[in-house]
Amino acid sequence: MRTTAKKLRFLTAYATIMTVLLTSLVLFSFHKINKIENFEEINVKRINILENDGTIRMVISNKEKQHSGRMDGKDWEKRERPSGMIFFNDEGDECGGLIYQAKKTEKGIVAGMSITMDQHKNDQVLQLSNQEFVKDGKLTSQRGIHINAINYESKANLTKQLIEEANKIEDTKLRNTKLNEIYKEHTSKNLLFLGKTKGNSQGLFISDPQGNPKMMIYVDDKGEPKIQTLNEKGEVKDFLILEK
Repeated sequence: MRTTAKKLRFLTAYATIMTVLLTSLVLFSFHKINKIENFEEINVKRINILENDGTIRMVISNKEKQHSGRMDGKDWEKRERPSGMIFFNDEGDECGGLIYQAKKTEKGIVAGMSITMDQHKNDQVLQLSNQEFVKDGKLTSQRGIHINAINYESKANLTKQLIEEANKIEDTKLRNTKLNEIYKEHTSKNLLFLGKTKGNSQGLFISDPQGNPKMMIYVDDKGEPKIQTLNEKGEVKDFLILEK
């Protein structure tokens, strides 16, 4: 009887201690989950912003760890992308971002910054960009707003798959022909550009739905204000130089 009583006391004490420990652990865990940490400074290579269910919503990263892109629940293969922020919608698909870089190449220095907004399941349709190219101490730049259009039936994953298949064609002429068909049908077309061109003109440049230039209202590199319309061949149809 004494042995049985001792066992009961031991089991009771053991159960009490384990209950207290488990309760403390649970409470401590919730406390840590809900606690807001404050930092004066932090060094980090990448930050992932997630929903409660794990859906990715934003990545802030350096270029080495930058997200490769995601569509239809699958990450794209690793590729080189500039540092910055990549945005993802409620479905977890990439939907835009803010990127920036300055790198040296064999042809010169390429630098710039871009804020983009993507069409659903596709590439960018609205972009604010600053593009710079430096060679032999001379700067060439394009800065402004781009508005693009993409056939909604041409999803990004489909376009990517078609390009990969076309690149497997061994015949160079046939491969290039196929790629040109894909780019014409499935990639974005610039409808409007407002800003400064590489030729040092600044103004409004408007194209048709196929991306062919149709109208330009601008001031050229010599300070001359001009209005031009173009025909189907890209030739100037109407031309007007405004008086200063």
